[in-house]
Amino acid sequence: MRILIIGGTRLVGRGIASAAITAGHDVTLFNRGQYEPDGLPGATLLTGDRNTDLSALAAGEWDATVDVCAYTARQVRALHEALGTRGGHFTFVSTISVYAEDVPESGFTEDAPLLPADHSDELTMEKYGELKVACEEVAAELFDPLLIIRPGYVIGPYDYTERFTHWIREVAGGKPITAPAADQPLQTVDGRDLGAFTVQCIEAGLTGAFNVTAPQDPPTFREVLDTIAGALGVPLPDVTWGDPDSESEELPLSAGRSWWPMMRADLSKATDAGLRWRPLADTVKDTADWAGI
Repeated sequence: MRILIIGGTRLVGRGIASAAITAGHDVTLFNRGQYEPDGLPGATLLTGDRNTDLSALAAGEWDATVDVCAYTARQVRALHEALGTRGGHFTFVSTISVYAEDVPESGFTEDAPLLPADHSDELTMEKYGELKVACEEVAAELFDPLLIIRPGYVIGPYDYTERFTHWIREVAGGKPITAPAADQPLQTVDGRDLGAFTVQCIEAGLTGAFNVTAPQDPPTFREVLDTIAGALGVPLPDVTWGDPDSESEELPLSAGRSWWPMMRADLSKATDAGLRWRPLADTVKDTADWAGI
């Protein structure tokens, strides 16, 4: 298949691009050229800016398009104007954050209520979920067939956010650390597993929305740090555990108690479609190697 990826050189896009190349597909990456596409042999590179210059997409035809980096509805519309029907099967990478916060404690499916859409052009993290809902709405209006991928926290090699890598560094450092609440649940997904699943869905021509995170029964933060220590072969440092009812601390991957139900996504639909995830310890080891820890 000829697959066009908008983005494709950072964490999520790189995972998808790498999986597509490994599967033997003809991959084209459209981005601003700010990050080297090392490790993506054979990919065709198109340079442009989705906000100001989509002219590189004026010619060409693809069997599938994956939009990794749209955050506003206007960006989705502009991409459709540039591609028309030449993009084939369309995949929009959204987020678990699109769901309304009153999801059930026991887990939520893709049919759970979404936040109200925000169709404004300004990207603010306070409205991240609402903006992604608007992107989904516009994608559904303009693209057919449409696949929507809703990842949780994406981790692994090439994680430029440092959210998970931070905890690997902290545990490896051996000094006393402060962490979120010990019993906070945490679902994450390795970017490589996210990429492999997305490509499988494209190959199968799947449509609709999928929660893509892991595992089905999320570990607690205490269990995550224990896993990191075990994977690194070091003792877990002394930990001061946070208060889940306090909003005073800003720690990577921390969440107040009201947000914990969002860490219990039901993954039945995705696993039935082929989602598989590697052990967290393997992600820890590979991330530590990549980061030189």
